Amino acid sequence: MSGDLNATIDSNPPFPGKERHFLRAQLARIFAATQIAPKGLYEIDEESGKVRFAEEFSVPATEELKSLEQWGNV
Repeated sequence: MSGDLNATIDSNPPFPGKERHFLRAQLARIFAATQIAPKGLYEIDEESGKVRFAEEFSVPATEELKSLEQWGNV
């Protein structure tokens, strides 16, 4: 990225837009791949290694959810 939002993108494969379009596309990919959930909502199944919903999860109070420590990535 050059920092000039009107610059053309020189890439292989060719990108058909300007740098502003490329930046927007990259941000959309990041947002689409990002997931957060309250800590404790998911657990890892020890037998299969897969992620599943925790059986004994209770949603924290609204005030507790305002704290970043209550959140984790999925």
